[in-house]
Amino acid sequence: SPFFFTASPPSMPPVHSRRPPPRIFAYHSAYLLLSWALCSCILCHGSTTLPNPLFAPPLDAASQPAWLAALKAQREQIKQKINYSGAVYSDPAVNWTRLSFVQPQIHVYDKYLYDYAEHRFTVDKYLDDLKARYGGIDSVLLWPTYTNIGIDARNQFDYYRAIPGGLEALTNVTAAFKKRGVRVLWGYNPWDQGTRLEPNSEPHWKTLADLLKKTGGDGFNGDTMNVMYKEFWDAGVAADYHIVGEMEDGGYPVTGARPEDDSYESSQWSTMGWGYFYTDRLEDNITTYFEIAPGIDKLKWLDGRRMTHVCDRWAKNRTEAMQYAFFNGVGYESWENVWAVFMHMTPRDGEALRRMATLLRWLGEEAYVQDYEDWEPFTPDVVRPPTLPFSLGGPMGSRFTHKSGDCAWLVVNRASIDAMFELDLSKCPAYGRSCRVFDLYHGVELLASEATQSLEIEANGFASVLCTNRFSELRNLSGLLQEMSNLTKAPLSSYSSDWKPLPQQQHPSKSALDAYKNSKTITGGAATASPEGMVEIPKTTFRFHAAGTEIEGGCEVDGDDFGVCCRHGTTLPDALTCPRDEACRTPCGFHSKDDRGVDVQFPWETVAARFHDRNLELGPFFIDKHLVTKGDFAKYLNATGYKPRDAYNFLVGWTAGENGTLKPPAGEQQQPVVWVSLNESRAYCEWAGKRLPHVYEWQLAAQGPDAKKIYPWGDDPDEEGAKHPKASASNDPKPLPEVGNFSPQGDSVYGVADLVGLVWQYTDEFSDDHTRTVLLKGSSAYAPMLSADFPALSQVGNWYFPHAPQVNRHGRMMLMDDSYERAGTLGFRCAADHPEGQPAPYHFRDIGPSALKESGSKYTKLFV
Repeated sequence: SPFFFTASPPSMPPVHSRRPPPRIFAYHSAYLLLSWALCSCILCHGSTTLPNPLFAPPLDAASQPAWLAALKAQREQIKQKINYSGAVYSDPAVNWTRLSFVQPQIHVYDKYLYDYAEHRFTVDKYLDDLKARYGGIDSVLLWPTYTNIGIDARNQFDYYRAIPGGLEALTNVTAAFKKRGVRVLWGYNPWDQGTRLEPNSEPHWKTLADLLKKTGGDGFNGDTMNVMYKEFWDAGVAADYHIVGEMEDGGYPVTGARPEDDSYESSQWSTMGWGYFYTDRLEDNITTYFEIAPGIDKLKWLDGRRMTHVCDRWAKNRTEAMQYAFFNGVGYESWENVWAVFMHMTPRDGEALRRMATLLRWLGEEAYVQDYEDWEPFTPDVVRPPTLPFSLGGPMGSRFTHKSGDCAWLVVNRASIDAMFELDLSKCPAYGRSCRVFDLYHGVELLASEATQSLEIEANGFASVLCTNRFSELRNLSGLLQEMSNLTKAPLSSYSSDWKPLPQQQHPSKSALDAYKNSKTITGGAATASPEGMVEIPKTTFRFHAAGTEIEGGCEVDGDDFGVCCRHGTTLPDALTCPRDEACRTPCGFHSKDDRGVDVQFPWETVAARFHDRNLELGPFFIDKHLVTKGDFAKYLNATGYKPRDAYNFLVGWTAGENGTLKPPAGEQQQPVVWVSLNESRAYCEWAGKRLPHVYEWQLAAQGPDAKKIYPWGDDPDEEGAKHPKASASNDPKPLPEVGNFSPQGDSVYGVADLVGLVWQYTDEFSDDHTRTVLLKGSSAYAPMLSADFPALSQVGNWYFPHAPQVNRHGRMMLMDDSYERAGTLGFRCAADHPEGQPAPYHFRDIGPSALKESGSKYTKLFV
């Protein structure tokens, strides 16, 4: 920040005297130049190429004219090189993007969008919440795939089909959004070529265009994509359904990829994209760093009708990204539910977005910041000392000139202190024609007789001024002024900027003594009898030492005793190049500070975090020696007559028997049952007088009392596959082995079989206000690898669900409803209570924090 000194406030015209004016701040002749130690960057996107979306700002006001002339010349060169026409904006199927200023990405399983108890979508509830908290949205990006994708061979399009109610429900959801004026995009993962292929190996672009047409969707967001390849646009044309392509990397040219990526050519058919406008990350490797002086959006500069959504997904404070968006007259990605880590808007940010978007929507509709005559960034109209560097902050702005000659100014205060600035109106063409002048931000009219206006702008705040002689022609300007007057009665500083992760709750389990009681009856009351097929786990003081395997959200290497954090960088030349590098086969968590609430929060913890370390008294309890088999589940169906409410993906491959009850194919009775949901697994266990095991019970059964053990049999990873199945990356996985095939050589010290490598296994459910998740243990025999084949690019990591056969790791799967949760590699085993065991609902006694601390060397060695 620059040094400031204060001066006495001048008298202010009563026409815009709304409250006592703040102090005026002038810049001292000596400036404080801050040096930043730039650190390595975790990319917000995943490809190994890094586009530069911004033109650099001018040094100061004195250099602005020459800088602007050079920028205009460069624009003309680009247009001539690609023979740019801008004709795509005359297409009504895509030109809605010009006014899409606010867009969130939302996971379809978010509890505000889907009510799992009532099995229905709640679009109005979701939109009403956003309207109340930050003023609403213009488009929405629906996302059902990553981070669950890769748990089995279902491809990304299968996840849309698996949404409760299927594509018909998705059609209705889309219609409900559009009824509220919100356009709908789908998330698309080009790297997903390691799962099931579409019939006849149909290319992604055709499948995507056909499904969007079928459901009424407006377009897609290209995850990790630099540009919208022509194949996607042509697929929409061929389907007679033109679609919008919004690329995660924005559509900005980038070197080091394909020739199509190093070009502005896609701007001929792509009208919208994301914008990662930060330049680096701070020492925590997750908080972004924005230059003080905003850069200029290259594609907005090329064509003023272009829409960018500035994205800063992990930000606790969103001021920087929103100011960059406002300065450029573009939109904002209001993403909050980031892979089940809820990066919620603070009240201050929510109110800032409400005000910013209200102004931008009106200015866009009236063609001031869209389809304008001219845009002058860093306009000298916002008066500054000529040689004062923009990098020292303070008020700075853009002037947008309407085709009529009207002008609108967008100003941001890039300093953390209130200020006043002078705005020179004289260069606006409309000013010479007796225009009326309005402080749009505060909703008041100013004295038009004064060519230089003195305006207040709060710390890290916003300002906007309009000069027009078309008052009667403008749509509801009076309404805008009244709305902004009401919104700005309280300064942004009066709203809280505090941020903290959402609290989570572990799902309680019922007491499950029936299996023990029934066993006692059958055996004549023998005190040592275990229920049939179950193993007794004795009472143990157990160090529960475990880690989540999420790829994003925070992973601190210094505290990593497990090897789950990446030991390589995420920018070239230190990054992996996946799928080429062998290390890509072991997905890892990107190294950054773990303070956003990744993974889960156990009852003894105050906040969700990746690593868990606690001494617990567990047991005695019982756990199934073997996984529940297809034969076991068939008996349950025959006994109960259970039929699912939504049968999509229920027991795939099973057929109806003579009585109409499903039965597995001949010869598969001893395979583990899969294609069942969490609730269906619970229901089976309850029918058997049991319950699902807690994750710490499962881990004790796998490790024994030795918390250092990595596999049930010891520390040897068994690369030969003698003790557990070797994982396959084939997109056509082989049939599952029968349970017990790797027993006793793969058993735990307690004699529990098939704990790792056969199928993932359900344990505990956790939830916060927005998301339900379940912890999975044991991994499966399927471990896909992403692709870099067209239309994908090389990636910095493998984005599929991380393979985790180590017993001290767990995967975290997002929950929605039965059809969405069923997977071909996901099964379960049951646990049961012992009369002398720990009480429900969590079945542990807290002993306290562990006094031990692993060096991590053993785990690191195995990881490497």
